[in-house]
Amino acid sequence: MSDHIPFEIQSEIMKMLPVKSLLQFRSVSKQWKSLIDSSEFIKNYHLNHTNPKHHLLVRYKLNTVQTYTSITDDNTFPQQKFPLTTPESLSLLRHALTLGSVKGLLCYFGCYKDTEMAQKRKTEMAVIWNPTVRKSVGIVIPNELYMRYVVGFGVCPRTSDPKLVKISVDKKRSMWVVEVFTLSRRVWETVYTGAPFKSYDLVWHQVSVDGVIYWRAYDDLDLDDGFRSNFIISFDLKSDKFGEVRLPDRLVYTHPLSMVNVNESLVLLECNDEGETAVCGVWMRKDGENKPFTKIYTVKVEGRSLYNSVLGFRKNGEVVLELEDDNCEESEIEVYEPSSGRTNSVGIKGQYATFSARSYIETLLLLDQSNTIIGL
Repeated sequence: MSDHIPFEIQSEIMKMLPVKSLLQFRSVSKQWKSLIDSSEFIKNYHLNHTNPKHHLLVRYKLNTVQTYTSITDDNTFPQQKFPLTTPESLSLLRHALTLGSVKGLLCYFGCYKDTEMAQKRKTEMAVIWNPTVRKSVGIVIPNELYMRYVVGFGVCPRTSDPKLVKISVDKKRSMWVVEVFTLSRRVWETVYTGAPFKSYDLVWHQVSVDGVIYWRAYDDLDLDDGFRSNFIISFDLKSDKFGEVRLPDRLVYTHPLSMVNVNESLVLLECNDEGETAVCGVWMRKDGENKPFTKIYTVKVEGRSLYNSVLGFRKNGEVVLELEDDNCEESEIEVYEPSSGRTNSVGIKGQYATFSARSYIETLLLLDQSNTIIGL
């Protein structure tokens, strides 16, 4: 940009540029780097940039090696594939669970591998990672040995602040302890202690949509057939309040039932048998919070069972599937077109049942953070 253009106008122009251009422009001058790296610019850019570039991150094992591949999710899909180097903090985790992908940030959870800390006591950590800017932050999870817990991950829509929510469940005393970790303040704060929101048995499966974290849960009471009722509870990062998602009657006793975030809409996946194969019904809450779910289509692949096969969705709504070979030793990623029912190969193969896929956008979040682990 010309030196004759006032810096304030340069700043406004930069807010409209793509992330990768901004990362390159940080080397142009100290003034530009200081601007782009500032927390205020990062926050405003995140809140105001309306057309971010989308990617699909596929995680799988290839010859027992954990592999991460990013695919550009545009009209070139799946031609542009790029291997990703994971942060050191993520390599410290054993059996890392993918908590979610929110606003360009991916979050993983797991126990430490063979470290001195892990030998002294059970140490667990969440890792928040922005693959676009190659920044990550590990957060050690406070651990009370007598309480089981679940953790959720989200980004507050008002502040663009990444947050972790930990719900500790003490069944002996019928009590919940809810703590929130806010990255900008780097502290855990207790926001609730008392009776459970309801008599739920929380599970680790969760998604975050527009600043609200959703957990799947079961009623504590077993039915005569051995099943329990499905529930979904929510936690609003803006108000620190719990809520309950109303399920269609058909889905209350569906097993398995899972949730995904599709373009900032909460979507439910219902697997059931149709003849000799399993199909997957897709239910969407189109009109926002507290509106009823509607079944929009069924994913069906001739001759293939789809139990636990739906990994996620592309930006255009195509379904990302893991389809195994006849020996259940190797799987391949394919995308399913709902309108035609056709599947197309992505060109990625790996070890069976090791795949996960998450959509993410390019963002500057975490650019103002150092690669670190908090809480050691």
